[in-house]
Amino acid sequence: MNLKKIFETDDDKEIRSIMFDSRKKNPDSIFFAMKGKINDGHRFIEQAIDNGAVAVVYTDEIAHKRDHIAYIKVKDATDAYVSFCNAFYDYPTEKMNTIGITGTNGKTTIAWIIRSLIANFNRCGYIGTMGYCYDDKIIDSKMNLTTPKSDELFRIGKEMLDHGCKTLVLEASSEGLLTHRLDQVKFSTAVFNNLTSDHMDIHHDMESYFQAKCLLFKMLGTDGKAIINIDDPYGVRLLKQSKAVNVTYGIENAADYQAQNISLHNDRSEFDLIYKEKSYHICTNLLARFNIYNLLAVIAVLNENGYEIERVLPYITKLETTPGRCEMVEVGQDFNVVIDYAFTPNSFEKVFAFARSITADDKKIIAVFGASGDRDHLRRPGTAAVADREADIVILTYDDPSTEDMLEILCDLKSYFQRLDPEIILDRFEAIKKAVSLAGPGDTILLLGKGSDEFILDKNGRIPYMSDKKAAEKAIELKKKKII
Repeated sequence: MNLKKIFETDDDKEIRSIMFDSRKKNPDSIFFAMKGKINDGHRFIEQAIDNGAVAVVYTDEIAHKRDHIAYIKVKDATDAYVSFCNAFYDYPTEKMNTIGITGTNGKTTIAWIIRSLIANFNRCGYIGTMGYCYDDKIIDSKMNLTTPKSDELFRIGKEMLDHGCKTLVLEASSEGLLTHRLDQVKFSTAVFNNLTSDHMDIHHDMESYFQAKCLLFKMLGTDGKAIINIDDPYGVRLLKQSKAVNVTYGIENAADYQAQNISLHNDRSEFDLIYKEKSYHICTNLLARFNIYNLLAVIAVLNENGYEIERVLPYITKLETTPGRCEMVEVGQDFNVVIDYAFTPNSFEKVFAFARSITADDKKIIAVFGASGDRDHLRRPGTAAVADREADIVILTYDDPSTEDMLEILCDLKSYFQRLDPEIILDRFEAIKKAVSLAGPGDTILLLGKGSDEFILDKNGRIPYMSDKKAAEKAIELKKKKII
């Protein structure tokens, strides 16, 4: 791309790539000297040039400038970076029907199922916690962020567009919104599922967290669709301030898309969907009450985007479920094993409610979980309180300690229990084996926090882990052989 196409400059250098990391070789690239919470990009300008940058976008005065380098001064380097990324990849989200999903819980499930359903009719891409995918194949599952940085986001968008995708479903995290990664994305539809306490290490209070979520809806034009859960009090607030075409869903309150007569089982969920005074009976393999909300959002998105309910219904009975989200492990055992990413107090409430709904009163709920390091420590008292109240047995185990000591994390977590005395087993597989060994017929084991992750995040980065599903399957086989 020629610099003149984007910036007011006489320099007509051709830019072949965008440099984000000044430490990596990147010939004929452009470097943006952005200011973050810790680092100031101006400190790395010389290193960027040494590694191939031929253009530098900056805000503060530069004492020394090299010959043959294009220096472009702007008011806001981050804004310039996002705009350039969008232009460099030829504005991909403006050429697809782009749907954004936000909320504390359910983003991944909603986005993943929307993608899988639309894929029955047209090519559809997905970007989020699971990585990014199209054509039912996960192209890259190792992205470190739910909402990737702008250069990666628009590059992926261009790749999907070139592949023939007509729709992009995107998880919009509050951090991604707050750090302007999505500023140039053209959204046609946005979903708000819920808001509960989380990420207080970033937002500090619920009002700031809510306002970050609202940024997504400010990106909608007046003809955009805002699809909002009005059973959530923050959804009610958002509904009042949204300038888009508002569409509501819920269970408790009258809504455009409302679920009634809900019946939950350990292999399916059933309910009546009420839409425009017409009733549709829904039977789905999605489990738990919280997934009813997720499915209502999915149906609303598809119907509002031209995929009529009648066309979608046949595919809802057997949905492509999201790995690690309320996922049942079934290898012939006589007890339930449920895997879920739950790591907040609210998500614990929901998954334990599901466990109670599929577990007889005289049977046990055994919970295996830990807590991550370097993040919102306020989660720990809340998750412990829910497990202390709802579980019969708790085993605390390895999660993602990051730079903290895992044993110290678990001892801290254990200190919040009052009724139960959890056992600490650091090795996650050994903890799962112990839970399986304790499970009797009809009991339910909850494996929480890691979902489908095949890694553990510690101070050295990502280290391989077999996944909770494989660990559970292996432990169940050992129990069948009476080894444990």
